[in-house]
Amino acid sequence: MIIASEEKKSQGPLIVFIDLLFLLVAFFVLLLFFIQSRQDISEKEMEQVEQSLARIVGEEVNLSKALSQLETIVDQFLSEQKQDLERQRQLARRRQRKAKRKSVRLEYNITPAGIFRYEGRTYAPGEFMAKVVNPLREKNWITFRGYASPETPFGKVIETRRLLLKDSNEFDTYWDNISRNKAQAGGRRR
Repeated sequence: MIIASEEKKSQGPLIVFIDLLFLLVAFFVLLLFFIQSRQDISEKEMEQVEQSLARIVGEEVNLSKALSQLETIVDQFLSEQKQDLERQRQLARRRQRKAKRKSVRLEYNITPAGIFRYEGRTYAPGEFMAKVVNPLREKNWITFRGYASPETPFGKVIETRRLLLKDSNEFDTYWDNISRNKAQAGGRRR
């Protein structure tokens, strides 16, 4: 009689699982090794750059600090460029608006009390805006010319200019604290 041997269970799936697990661990170890070697290489390159900058500048240079300073300089440059572009756009809009309208010169006197004198009448600042400036502005481009006696405080003159030019983009030629008679006689100060 032949005795049949017991059937052995197959260990194949377990061996495949262990092999797969070993390969997975080996892959992650190699990946970590690769990442670490790349980091070492990049650190060495950064040190070389710092050393070359130090040779150029002649002192110890912190690259991250230098890059942050460079970044602030670039940011300032870009903001100034944006502001310059905005000024150019405003100037172009102003020229376009001016080209569409007829130009009118508005000459007025400012008294020491800050009152406007125009064509023989006196106006308070708000009244001058409402009765003279705003109606002219509707159809014309206004070029202001303000005159004041030397006794007029310069602060009053500036305050009236600010009121007249608020949000208008028009041009005020007043810069001297002079009277109309001196300007016509050629006694204008520069």
